[in-house]
Amino acid sequence: MSLKPWREIARPHKDVLHGTFKQSEFAADISQVANGTAPPEYQDAEAFFARTFITEGMRLLLISVAQRLAGQGGDPVIQLQTALSGGKTHTMLAVYHLATRAKLASRH
Repeated sequence: MSLKPWREIARPHKDVLHGTFKQSEFAADISQVANGTAPPEYQDAEAFFARTFITEGMRLLLISVAQRLAGQGGDPVIQLQTALSGGKTHTMLAVYHLATRAKLASRH
């Protein structure tokens, strides 16, 4: 039995397939998101979540953060432990988007 090529299992986004992505935009920068200068795929929460694969670990962490923000439990301190390029920055961006949306929602 042979393994299928990865492109048959996980279809890359169009910009990757067509070679039009910008290497400088390929890695997220939390400070750019915080100050409003990040590329749209990181700055805009909907675009970010549309392009981000939510792992089981990230899902559980976001649930805990949402609970904490709502005053319904959740861990007060979370330590992220992953290997190099293991998703820490994307996870922190997901938490940022969740927390900033929660603050906006509570104003209305």
